[in-house]
Formats: sequence, C-alpha cells, structure tokens
Amino acid sequence: MRSFMLSILWAALGSFSGIVLILAAAFLYLNPQVPDAASFKNVKLRAPLQIFSADGKLIQEFGERLTPITFEEIPPLFVSALLDTEDKRFFEHSGIDLITVANAAWQLVRNKGSIKTGASTITMQLVKNISGATEVRFIRKFKEMLLALKIERELTKEEILTLYLNIIPFGKHAFGLQAASNTYYGKDADQLTLAQLAMLAGIPQAPEAGNPINGPTRATARRNLVLKRMLGQGSISQLDYEEAKLAPITNQVFRRTIDLPALYVAEMVRKRLLKRFGRDAYNRGLIVHTTIDSQKQIAAEYALQTNLNQYDRRHGYRGPEFHRLQGSDEYLAAPEYGYPSNFVNTLEKAKALGNQLPGIVLSVREQAFDILNKNLELITIDWNGMRWARPYIDANSQGPRPKFASDIVSTGDLIRYQQNSDGTISLGQLPNIQGALVSLNPSDGAILALVGGYDFRAQQFNHVTQARRQPGSNFKPFFYAGAMENGLTAASIYNDVPVVMAGGEQEEVYRPRNSGDKYDGNLRLREALYRSKNMVSLRVILDYGPQKAIEYVKRFGFDTSNFPEDVQLAFGGGTIALTPLEIATGYAAFANGGFKVSPFFITEITSIDGEVILTTTPDTVCEYECTDLPAAKRIIEPRVSYIMNSILSDAITKGTGRKANRALQRDDIKGKTGTTNDADIWFSGYTHDLVATVWAGFDDNSPVGRREYGSTTPIETWIEFMRAALPSEQETTVLPFPNNLVTVRINPKTGQRADPSDPNAIFELFRAENAPAPLQQTQAQENQVPVQDIF
Repeated sequence: MRSFMLSILWAALGSFSGIVLILAAAFLYLNPQVPDAASFKNVKLRAPLQIFSADGKLIQEFGERLTPITFEEIPPLFVSALLDTEDKRFFEHSGIDLITVANAAWQLVRNKGSIKTGASTITMQLVKNISGATEVRFIRKFKEMLLALKIERELTKEEILTLYLNIIPFGKHAFGLQAASNTYYGKDADQLTLAQLAMLAGIPQAPEAGNPINGPTRATARRNLVLKRMLGQGSISQLDYEEAKLAPITNQVFRRTIDLPALYVAEMVRKRLLKRFGRDAYNRGLIVHTTIDSQKQIAAEYALQTNLNQYDRRHGYRGPEFHRLQGSDEYLAAPEYGYPSNFVNTLEKAKALGNQLPGIVLSVREQAFDILNKNLELITIDWNGMRWARPYIDANSQGPRPKFASDIVSTGDLIRYQQNSDGTISLGQLPNIQGALVSLNPSDGAILALVGGYDFRAQQFNHVTQARRQPGSNFKPFFYAGAMENGLTAASIYNDVPVVMAGGEQEEVYRPRNSGDKYDGNLRLREALYRSKNMVSLRVILDYGPQKAIEYVKRFGFDTSNFPEDVQLAFGGGTIALTPLEIATGYAAFANGGFKVSPFFITEITSIDGEVILTTTPDTVCEYECTDLPAAKRIIEPRVSYIMNSILSDAITKGTGRKANRALQRDDIKGKTGTTNDADIWFSGYTHDLVATVWAGFDDNSPVGRREYGSTTPIETWIEFMRAALPSEQETTVLPFPNNLVTVRINPKTGQRADPSDPNAIFELFRAENAPAPLQQTQAQENQVPVQDIF
C-alpha cells in the first residue's frame, strides 16, 4: 500500500514538474513576443474624426463612434452588470482567475476538448481587443495571460476597467460604453435604467449578431442572463430583477447629433486629412477646428437654396419627377385597401433635398390636390400653392397659366412640395440650376461660410472650389486696377460706341456689344466700370495691353496660363476660367486695402488626448505691424485700392448693384455684377470686414435666360446672406485715406479741372501725380475733349 501511495506521489510530483517545465518553456518562448505592458498606458483610442466650426458646433464625424468616459462617469450598476457576468473576481485576481482557469481545464477534459464557459478575465479581454491577435487559440491565450499579468502590475484596476470600457465594440459602429449608450438610447450612460444598462452589458459577447437592433431576441435573452447574475451576486434586489426583466425593448439607432450640417465643408476637410493621414484619419481621434462661422453658414445655405428655388419658379414647372407610379390604377380602383406598397417604398427611398420634400398625389380636385408624405400623412395643396406652375418650355419661355390642378398633376405622380415660412404648403420642384456662395474674412482669408451647390446629398461636386467658369464683368475690376497703376485715372475719358474687329483666318468679323446694345458715347472710367460698359473695357485693354493686364492680375493669385491674350480679357470671357473661391479671394484684396491673402478653412488640428498636430498661421493684414503672424503682401498700390473701392461703392449706389443698396440701405457695401453669354451670372460684394461671392449657372453651360443677370439670382442671394451676416454699419472697419491722394473738382464731360463757376462740376479722386493740370494751364484747350481716339 505504501509503495502504491509513493508511486502516486511521485507521479503527481512528476506531473507537476512537467507542467511547471511546460509553463516555463512557454514563458521563455512567448515572453519576448509579448509587448511591454507600459505601452497600454498610452493606448490610442479608436476615436472618430470630428470637425467643428469656429464657434464649436459639430459639423460632421467620420469613422467609428467613440466618446471617452472616465471611471467616475461609469454607472456603478453597469460595473456590477459587467463584472457579475464576465469577471466576478475582477478586483481580487491579478489578471488571471485561477478558479475559472481550473474550471475551464476540467471542462476540457470532461467534454473531450469542448469548453462551454471561457476563462478570460476583463484584463485578458482588454489585451485581445487591443492586440487583435489572430494566432492559434492556445498560443493566443497564453500570450493574453502573460500580458494580463504584466498589465495588472502597471495599471490599477480602475484604469484597466476604464480602458476596457472605452475600446470594446458594441456594434453599429459604436466603441466604448458612452458611444453605445448614445447610439442605442440617445443619452449618456448615467441616464440609463437598470434594464438598459444590463442590455448594454450583454452586447460585447456578440457585438454585431447580439446587439438589440440586429438580434433583439438574442440580446433580450443575454440581458436577462445579466440580470440573473446580478441578482445572484446580490447587486440588485428581487424586485429590481423582476421589473427590469419585464422592461420592453426600447432600443433604436440614434444618429450622431450634427449641430451644423455644412456638408461641402466637411467633405473638403475629409479629403484634406485623408491626403495627409491616409485611412488612419478616420480612427485616430483627430479634432479639426475650422474657420466656419455657424450663423453665417446657416445664412449662406438658406440664401442659396431660397434663391435657386425662386429662379426655378420663374422659369416654369417641368412636371412631376415620376408620372403615375406603379400601383396608381389599383389605388384609384380601390382606395379602401390602403396605399400601394410601391407608394410606401418610393417615399421611403426618396430624399428630402434642400427644402423640397417628396410626396405622392392621391387625389386631384378642381383647384387643389392631396398628397401622401414620407410620414404617410395626407397634405393638401391649394390653388395659391400651385398657381405659379406654368409649363417650362425653355430658359426664355413658358406655357399658358394653369386653370385647374389637373393641368399640373395626376394621381400617382411623385412630386415635390415645400413648407413656407408662413405655414402654408406649396408645390415645389428640385432646381436644375446650380449655385455657389463663399464668404471670406478679407484680413486673413479665413473662409467663414461655403456652400458648393443646392444640396450636397444631390450632388457632391463643389462649385465653390471645382467649378471653373467665365467670370464676365466680375473680372473687370482686376485689370482696371492695373490700368490705373499704369497711369489711367477714374476721370479718363473713353468712347462707349460699338466696335467691329477683324476675325480669324476665315476673315469673319467680331462685333462685341454692351448689355442691351446701349451705348453712351464719351464716359469717364469710373462711370464705365460701375455701369459695366463692355466697349470701354475693350478700349482699356487695348490701351493697357493684354499681356500687361495678364501679368498684373497674376498678383491676385489667378492661374493665367490659359488666359486669352486678346480683348476677351475685357469681358472676362474666352478661355478665362475661375472658381468662385478664386474670385472671392481676389475681391478680398480690394476689401482689405490692397493685400494678398490666401483662403483657408482649417485653423487647428488636435488629437483626442490634446496633442496639437497642426496650427494655421495665415498671411494677415495688420493695421500697423504684424508681430505673431506673417504679414500679407501688398499687391495693389494703396491709392489705387482706395479709388477702386470708391468706384465699386458707386456700382452699388448707382450702377448694376443698385438692388443691394435698396435692400440693405447701407453706405459701407461695395461690389460688382457679372454675366457671360447668358450662361454664368455672378455677384461679388463686400465691406472691409466681409467678402462674399455668389455664382449661378447650369453644369452643362446651358443659358440661364435673357432676363437673368448678375443683378438677379446672384445679387438676391448675396443680399439674403449679407442681411444676416453683416454686423451693424457702425462696426464696419474704415480704411485710412492714403497719402498723396487728392480730391479734385472736375468737369464730368471732360475729366479736366472744372471752372469754379461750373454748376455741374463733381469731385474725383486722383493720385497726386496724375491730377488734372491747374485750370490756367488748360484754358487754351477748354473746348477740346481729350478722347482716346483708337477707332
């Protein structure tokens, strides 16, 4: 007997020694492969890319959803739910729970290789989620154990639990407890009920298949198991258990709350960061602070959408998006059977774009019709809401006015409607025309508002930065400034009469014209610009020289490689192609007194842990001397800049921009319209603190219509935006009067000094060296009119 017991003892001792040797060998083999536990103190959370406006409004998030949470913010009930279910001895073991390991080993032997319960502790699960290891399970488990032991020596239990609850996946792109709470319940974890916390605690076992959206039955069973474990560990009472177990499923997917959906801006930021950081930009917790002013951005979105809608209405109704959808006949025959499935499916798929909402016509009366909206509610549109809908023929003509609702729609038609500010409902239509609005701070080029089209969800092409279009008369101020620096004055006289020019190889003739074919003879340069006279602009270019003009406008940052070296420069036509952002940047130089600034939209990029990754230091216009920022380069002679501002102010008070003056009733605004061959219409306007450019046109260069100019949709959009964006006139910056700039009383017909007794004399600004000669020097020629006799 003694011999038998001795044999057993030696066998046990041998087995133990063998196990020790195996474990030691495994340790010596795997330990070098295990990373340093200290690295877990600096784990980078898989946080999304977040984009904010200058005033802290969330513009967009890209990537997985994660909101960091501290240990103090974790609800104690959730800690109990998690540990009672996953690791009830978490605060007692050192990374490995020997009791669960032994239990798992016994199951392995008893079930011939099958284990029904795991042996992983929270610490081991943390290792698995961070490492993402994919080796053979046995080897991976040993590594997890080794690293868990190391982590327990480096981190406190609270730090381990906090890190775990910030990185584990909960499904639906949510990582971490706080993000999961916001995703499934729309509120933070500390506001959840016991049933809701138990539901979340059960998800990490199977984040995709076992979440309450994808697998509600499985998720409910798991929740009830969590509650049972909590009851068994004494974390909750029997009454709490019974109430929570009977609680209904209240989950839904709550989308991320976006404060300022500036989608064109968000896409610009996304592309910029993707280029710099690659795909890691989506999950390294980057926080981007932009230059966007939320109030100005909202005003810009509203102004552009509203005025593109108004343009569209002026040109007639193109009809329903779809005529008589499948199911229309069945509905007409038996409406009592409810709405056809195709009606419901079509409305589910149809997007609301701009303020244009989808609806399906259900019944048509003499001067009203009823529609079904996306919420399956009935809405009536009366005659006042549809009487505008004359049939569209082309950009210049429409069909007869409708007399009955049946002239416009039929049952089963998919149409658009809009809710008006006065509470009424009217027939709508998605505009075919596109537009763009961009606004800058002229002192440093910061983009304050940017809208690249009618609706990003309909078209992602950004017309602010990507649409190269002919600028038309919007381009004239740039070369006029160069001509003035070259010696012309605001009082120089030019002949506004038609011109016939030789054509190309076919000996054709070229007959440029003024808008409306109206000509006024001799005009001062000032009047010619604010009235946008093409024939004078042509003569200025011929006098100045196309090559000199091109060289000068390069100062504004324009790529002139494709600019025509001929009179097309005078009209902003030919091969000139500029984006609205380039035009707005050019006008910023007039607004700031003559300095070149570069547009930018990112001020700072930081990480979720506070690291500053990028800070923008733009060239800035400083009143006296820049100290902390680089100084912007002067590109316009200060006196010429002042004179140009004076002329562009006249364009608002008595030129093509008069509509802005009538609407805003301010003396501090300046600007210029632009129209090119009926295809592109522009308005650029500014104060010395804010610049904005608006463009409208069709992507295929179709004509916008003979009655459409820069003084219609563009200026109306600009007015709507500036009405909300501009501070009071008393707050507007006033530029100083430059040295060696003089005011001279002149004869408006000759541009020369006026006789003291002349009742029609006016005052004009001149650079001192270009001022008209004193009256006594010119008396001999007082009856002669100095005209540039080119043609």
